[in-house]
Amino acid sequence: MTAINLILVPESSICDIADFHVIADKIRMSAPDIRVQVIRRRHLWWRQLLFVFSPSFYVAFYEARRFKPIRGLCLHGEAMGKSEQYLRMQKSGIDVIPWQKIARGEQYSSAFWGNAVIVKPDRGREGRGVHLSKPEDIDFERTVADGQIRLIQKFIESGDSPSYFRALSLFGEILYLRKTTNTASQIGSISDDDLPNPVANAAHGRAELVYDAEVIAFARKVAESAFPEIPLLGLDIIRERETGRLFCLEVNPYGSTWHFSTPTGLALQQRENFNYSSQFDAFTVAADVLIKKSRLLAR
Repeated sequence: MTAINLILVPESSICDIADFHVIADKIRMSAPDIRVQVIRRRHLWWRQLLFVFSPSFYVAFYEARRFKPIRGLCLHGEAMGKSEQYLRMQKSGIDVIPWQKIARGEQYSSAFWGNAVIVKPDRGREGRGVHLSKPEDIDFERTVADGQIRLIQKFIESGDSPSYFRALSLFGEILYLRKTTNTASQIGSISDDDLPNPVANAAHGRAELVYDAEVIAFARKVAESAFPEIPLLGLDIIRERETGRLFCLEVNPYGSTWHFSTPTGLALQQRENFNYSSQFDAFTVAADVLIKKSRLLAR
């Protein structure tokens, strides 16, 4: 059997590289045909010379578009706005919450959009810049004054307090599933003049690890059908209270989502007294899926 090189490229500036050595050891124990290495990004350019004599597969847990291996395939994260993510999902047959880019001269009516809508930056992180607005109050010149693209999106009520699921996916396999609820914000009547904060941020509420088979299946479908070439995704999923339907708000395809050992992730795990890696035995799941992908994709 021809030996295969698997090279894991962690975003080691924000997480513990030891996580990936644990995964590498699991792969070595289960798959003697795979020679696995964990390499920091700054060493890739010369270390790859060691792997040109046999099929190789590189997996980067962040955006690594500039790296082009001499031999082998490199799959990595990708910087991508929410609008492009929605278009990908729609093209794959996945229902998306109605949205559009806020445009000059466009007027928005509550007859179509509802009493309140979400206004969000096309590129943003951790809920920054996301707020509720009455459709008729949206003005292009004021809303897009800084030149950044912003989206209008129908508001989906998830409960009395905003909540969402974060599914961390590696090639479609779910490594953990967390539910976050913003208990500091009560939706109440969205026709009020003082619109509530719609962001389900764990800093303003509670987070818990959950098992929800429907959410897991939906996250896997989104990852595998719309983003099959991006290894690591942090899928944010909301369940509509009235209908029970699931929608994906974004997939965070760039990276920076390996919260097993990021400062943010460690702080939340300590605060809520849970452990991401033990929920589904995440590192064993990661090793198994990387073995399968290496045998399929190494070149």
